[in-house]
Amino acid sequence: MQDQRNRIDEREDEMEIDLGLLFAGMWKNIRRFWWLALLLTVAGAAGVTVYQRVFHQPMYECSATFTVATGNSENGSYSFYYNSSTADQMSLTFPYILESNFFQSALMEELGTDTLNGEISSETITDSNVVTMRVESPDPEDARAILEAALAIYPETARFVLGDIQFNMLDGPETPAAPFNQMSVRRCLLLGGAGGAAVSLLIFLLMSLFWKAVCSPEDMKKITSLRCLAFIPHVRFKARKKLDDTRLSLLNEKLPFGYRESIRSLQKRVVKNLEHMDGKILMVTSSTAGEGKTTVAVNLAQMLAADGSRVLLIDGDLRKHGSAGLLGVSGKYSLKDVAGMDTKKVKAGELLERIPGSTMWLLGNNEVVKQPAPVLSSRMVKLFIREMRRKMDYVIIDSPPCTMFQDAGILADHADAVLYVVKYDELPLQKIQEGLSFLGSQRTPFTGYVFNNFPEGPGEYGYSRYGYGRYGYGKYGYGRYGYGKYGYGRYGYGSDGDETETEEQED
Repeated sequence: MQDQRNRIDEREDEMEIDLGLLFAGMWKNIRRFWWLALLLTVAGAAGVTVYQRVFHQPMYECSATFTVATGNSENGSYSFYYNSSTADQMSLTFPYILESNFFQSALMEELGTDTLNGEISSETITDSNVVTMRVESPDPEDARAILEAALAIYPETARFVLGDIQFNMLDGPETPAAPFNQMSVRRCLLLGGAGGAAVSLLIFLLMSLFWKAVCSPEDMKKITSLRCLAFIPHVRFKARKKLDDTRLSLLNEKLPFGYRESIRSLQKRVVKNLEHMDGKILMVTSSTAGEGKTTVAVNLAQMLAADGSRVLLIDGDLRKHGSAGLLGVSGKYSLKDVAGMDTKKVKAGELLERIPGSTMWLLGNNEVVKQPAPVLSSRMVKLFIREMRRKMDYVIIDSPPCTMFQDAGILADHADAVLYVVKYDELPLQKIQEGLSFLGSQRTPFTGYVFNNFPEGPGEYGYSRYGYGRYGYGKYGYGRYGYGKYGYGRYGYGSDGDETETEEQED
């Protein structure tokens, strides 16, 4: 019995977590696609207003309220007293007569027309002889004319059903001044805008339900056995001036401490992995653009250089450069210059630009190459990287996304290992699996993957569960998935490498 209760409690906790993830994903979609909500709100407001003013036919209503008296037309005696049974009979009979073909024919004959430009209805107050007759028509004059004609002929046409009746008018018919179904511009805007906003919320909800993006190592386990080497936190700068430095670079003094420590932990694990496979050249790539691979490559190279290593950063994304900008330099040469150089006249080292105050060099500029494949696969590029292997301690290659072009596959042949960048809650598993499968067909092994732009906050997705808590320095950082179980411990170089289980516990 106790076990059953525990299982029920666990299911309830899972439901709460699922709801939390659902609304968290919905809120993320709202922040990311706020322009879609604004667009649908404006479109809804404009659509309802235009429809009301242009396409919607205005209708006018003319009504009359009266009491019905029954009696004898011969002696002129009528009675307005109604018992309950008589009132019920009239409430059922009155509208039936209005809809009958006999009454409709008599009404059109009274109006002198072949068609009736309107609809007649009636409503009887319960347990009374008070009746309200209404006519709805697109023409206000027709509405009043039809109602007056109906009031005139009704007693005669209903004689065989209700007997002799007489109307005592309480509120006579008047020509309507405005359509009853036409909303004001303000009301149209409010209703249309509310409808558009509701549609956008529904879209965001469906996106949260069906867009299953990768958010944790558990998700990655479904498609790969690669190790998660680091969690790079999301950074948001509060720039007060246009001149404020907002680069995600270790050269930026405003960079948060947690970000620096994440890069440092990544650097240590990458170094261990490269030493384990006796490699120096690391290619950094991702599935698609916008996942932060260039930022990771630049900061990793800077951290390696900070320890005194001679590091070369190669901007291998010739279609869209970014490394030079993050480093605050213009960039002189690129792999295009390497492919076209004459080894007898130009030395490879002369093409490198040294980053001031460090043991780091850059090969990359802002020149776009439309067809980079011949450049990347050239013999001179291969010889250049081979020479850099001898001169440098580490070579970091910032590669283009691997699911968009063949460039990453070409560069992978020059590298000793591949570091894969996965942006938190950005892509579905299928898209990441495509990139991993493409590079998996190459001979270059993976050193692991990095979760980039991880949420950094006080709640479940920040320092607690997925940040410096459970998935950061705790369970999945320096603990279980960092230097512990999945870092240098059990899944890093603990059980499989050169550290012990005791060291894992101490970390």
